[in-house]
Amino acid sequence: MRLLRRALAAVTLTTAAAGIASAAYQTWGSQRDRRRYPPPGRMVDIGGRRIHLWEAGEGSPTVVIVPALGEPCLDFAPLLPDLASETATVVFDRAGLGWSDPAWSPMAHVDAAGDLHTALHRAGIEPPYILAGHSMGGWVLRLFASAYPDEVAGMVFIDSSHPDQADRIRGYHWRTLKYAMMRRSKWYGVRRLLVDLGVASSPSYDGPAEYADARVALEFGDRQRRTSWWELALRVQIGAAVSRRAGTLGDIPVTVLTCSEDNPDATTEKERAYARWHFGVWYPLQADLASLSTDSKHIVAENAGHYIHHDQPELVVDAILDLVRRTRT
Repeated sequence: MRLLRRALAAVTLTTAAAGIASAAYQTWGSQRDRRRYPPPGRMVDIGGRRIHLWEAGEGSPTVVIVPALGEPCLDFAPLLPDLASETATVVFDRAGLGWSDPAWSPMAHVDAAGDLHTALHRAGIEPPYILAGHSMGGWVLRLFASAYPDEVAGMVFIDSSHPDQADRIRGYHWRTLKYAMMRRSKWYGVRRLLVDLGVASSPSYDGPAEYADARVALEFGDRQRRTSWWELALRVQIGAAVSRRAGTLGDIPVTVLTCSEDNPDATTEKERAYARWHFGVWYPLQADLASLSTDSKHIVAENAGHYIHHDQPELVVDAILDLVRRTRT
């Protein structure tokens, strides 16, 4: 028993020491990366905090893009050249994501529309806006349109989240808890060290090569990791808040892009069966988003998964620019 207690104590001390070392390397690495990779866009002071807006192109209306849960502006880098060739385009880093300062509020997502509005106006980026949001970014669009309807000329929901999805999708609450626990238990400092040493592979990034290292740094960053975790852990509560605050969209032109039943990410028969079941639940929720406006289109993106802008980027660009041209005429 004495040997067993000593062995357990040794294991406990070793694990604790490894955890402290991992956390220390993670903190040092995050600070190092913030110096190594400056923001590609503008840092706008919104009153004690700075929000990062990545701008490209010229013209009106301005396209404003809001990425998904835990995603920085770099997720939409591949679409910027095509959009910017026709009009001004801005990609928004929510508080704590990308290069934006953290808000230090677990429910910061529901305040993101206010942050975005303040940042746009302080940056001198005037309405009207064509808003495009992916996944949970769609919730920010709804809150923005509810608060500032006269500034919104059109909206594109890219496989957007729906406040009722927690009650409709089988096992939603359990998967949310499981994914949150998995993320929380990862030793990012150890993973960062292994990547720095070339022992482990970097997280994948399909965007321009010039931003690949910055994207990896953001993936490991303590701010983004913390914000992503809170958005995941509280997405049910965030959805409920959106349901309370956001109303219908009147006659604002809306395009809803929905993933396909034939999800290319599903590689096994079990995954394909789940994708078909999921689509049967997901499509009515997406149709409900289209019904929020009296002027809407609902398009299913063939052979596209949840990240439609990765699988069918031309479709997303065309949907956004269609609203740009409608606004101009």
